[in-house]
Amino acid sequence: MNAEMSPGGNTDGLAARLMARNTDGLAGHLADRYDIEVTGLDELDLGVFRVEKSDGQPWVARVFPAIRPLAQAHGDAELLRRLKQGGFPAERCAHPEPVSVLADQGVLVTEFVPGSPPDRKPRTVAILGALLGRLHARPGEGVRPGGAWHHLAVAGGPAEEIEAALTLLNSSGAPHRLSEEVRELDDCADLPHSLVHPDFVPPNAIQTAEGGLVIVDWTGAGRGPRLWSLGFLLFVAGARSLKLVDVVVSRYRRHTQLQPAELERLADAILARPLLMDCWSVAMGRKDADQVSAQCADLRRLAERIAAQARRAFAAPPE
Repeated sequence: MNAEMSPGGNTDGLAARLMARNTDGLAGHLADRYDIEVTGLDELDLGVFRVEKSDGQPWVARVFPAIRPLAQAHGDAELLRRLKQGGFPAERCAHPEPVSVLADQGVLVTEFVPGSPPDRKPRTVAILGALLGRLHARPGEGVRPGGAWHHLAVAGGPAEEIEAALTLLNSSGAPHRLSEEVRELDDCADLPHSLVHPDFVPPNAIQTAEGGLVIVDWTGAGRGPRLWSLGFLLFVAGARSLKLVDVVVSRYRRHTQLQPAELERLADAILARPLLMDCWSVAMGRKDADQVSAQCADLRRLAERIAAQARRAFAAPPE
């Protein structure tokens, strides 16, 4: 472990490397690599570009930080191929060889998904619940470990995400009690695993003209504890309305039923991602550490209310 990543060191180096993208020359790189004429680049998110071409539909190019191993970009592509074979509504690779290297950074090209951000109607979380249940019905055998939020961990699942958050917190000088909250999180490693997407929530869905949803941004997806993946969707729904928890569960359980041990430990899985995202914001200087620490109790109570609602929904007679 180098000084940038060790507890007590300076977090600036690691934080900067997690965020860094060198996209200079991206258009020329894509043109040379795929023999296309790039007519425009539009940055959609950090390191994510819509690629306009002189012919055919646009592409999306994802430029990953150099700290992320190239094997992970190849793993992204292989996972997308599996999803295509299984008919799952996800973005598709844009070329038979979709991974390339630009300035020591992996680059993945996928087909641009036309559509719009999903609306806030209950129907959206209903579709997401059903799709996540379908995804979690896949055991994911032979797929790389996954489930970690890629802004925190470059590979792995919940355990790696927790470890990465602790590294950033410790080296950023955050209050000890905030690190203790993270250290107490349940990584659910001993619970059932399946194919998982780390952020199966509305911002990573595209609503098509036909009214369906296509899931994008599979960075960090793989085989991991399904409870963490479900937990974040339940949090996003339940933070708006507990009634939406019922909607998610009613559709999810048509494809996947949680085991008793998962139901017992659901609250921690619901708490995990929002807490870790807050910790990332602290490490990046976007939130005050003391304020986040003070709000932990409220966040935990909300997670427990959502978990209780979800347990009732899973126990209800099937529709």
